[in-house]
Amino acid sequence: MKIPEILSPAGNMEKLLFAYSYGADAVYAAGRNFGLRESAGNFSDGELIKAVSIAHNIGKKIYITANIFPYNSDIAPMEEYFSFLNSIKPDGIIISDLGAMSLAVEKAPDVPVHISVQANNLNYAAVRQWQKMGASRIILARELPFEDIRTIREKCPDMELEIFVHGAICVSYSGRCLISQYMTGRDANHGECSQGCRWKYRLEEEKRPGEFFTVEEDKRGAYFFNSKDLCAFFDLHKFIEIGIDSFKIEGRMKSPHYAAVTAGVYKKAVTQYMANPSDYKPDNSLYEELLKVSHREFTDSFYFPDKGITQNFVSSGNTARSKYAGYLKTPGKQLREDRYSAVVDVKNTMRIGDVLRVLTPSWKKFSVQVTGIKSLDNVEHVYTKQYGEFILEISSKEKLEELTILRVDA
Repeated sequence: MKIPEILSPAGNMEKLLFAYSYGADAVYAAGRNFGLRESAGNFSDGELIKAVSIAHNIGKKIYITANIFPYNSDIAPMEEYFSFLNSIKPDGIIISDLGAMSLAVEKAPDVPVHISVQANNLNYAAVRQWQKMGASRIILARELPFEDIRTIREKCPDMELEIFVHGAICVSYSGRCLISQYMTGRDANHGECSQGCRWKYRLEEEKRPGEFFTVEEDKRGAYFFNSKDLCAFFDLHKFIEIGIDSFKIEGRMKSPHYAAVTAGVYKKAVTQYMANPSDYKPDNSLYEELLKVSHREFTDSFYFPDKGITQNFVSSGNTARSKYAGYLKTPGKQLREDRYSAVVDVKNTMRIGDVLRVLTPSWKKFSVQVTGIKSLDNVEHVYTKQYGEFILEISSKEKLEELTILRVDA
């Protein structure tokens, strides 16, 4: 039985390091152009060169997204970009468009081509056709039920198949949306989605201008475009059993905390299954970790339609069972037996005396206390007045690793 890859989002270099450190086998990232997440930060050409080097030096993989639907004006710069990618040798290029596929095969012959979820692959005939054209992996549409995925696997035994297992879902078919462009002029199919599907909407009758009605009897509005988040954690073993090659996590615009926890949870779930397939039961303590990072209500009912609806009609807001406080940018420097000093990238206000929960890259969990705060120029503080880097003195009986996450559990 093959061990599926855990594929994590890397919106920037920071998130790439967290994903790898906490368990991801591979990441997907984008350059400054041609990806579908313009707001993710993304990588300059120099950063892509560095990212590929980091990945390969630690035995990991990195795939580069170029999955916009290009216009004529995009073709020449895309050719140049693919030639650049061929020179730095990432482990794959993710594309959606037939024309982009032809450019990738021509200009980046040394880089495998992966077909994006945006291409809406729903059947084995489509998968076979992409394979004939040179694709090495298909990222299947999120709208496919499990039984259809099983059939595709059986009919296409020598094609790598990837599925999403966690993260936000788009209300439009595999993300091919026109709402954003219509409402704001921002083209979702060129990476500029305004997430209009998450907004509140009310109904106005033509002859009663200014008199608004909610579609549901609720004063907060109606979220009839708003999807729940995907979470296939409790059914992960079913996809392992049918031979899926890669489990993909959505979220290039989410936090390093999200990148770390989701990579760690899904890696550990796969490891637990592979160690004892016959007696495997999903580990609820791992699922509890998923609830500690920012998320909407979960569903996997595209894969298993009898489980219920995929939309949340009440709220588009996120929730989390912990508050992400920051992370260690340097390993803890031991001051004495139970006291460490480290540079911390602070994401929420911290005060002297705060007790924080720790999650390390080696998945250790324990509590620590903040006993001192200094700015980088050694000015002492009672609390962190703004986000950014501070030198924290921390009381801890455990050694503090680089990229250790600090948080307050709810």
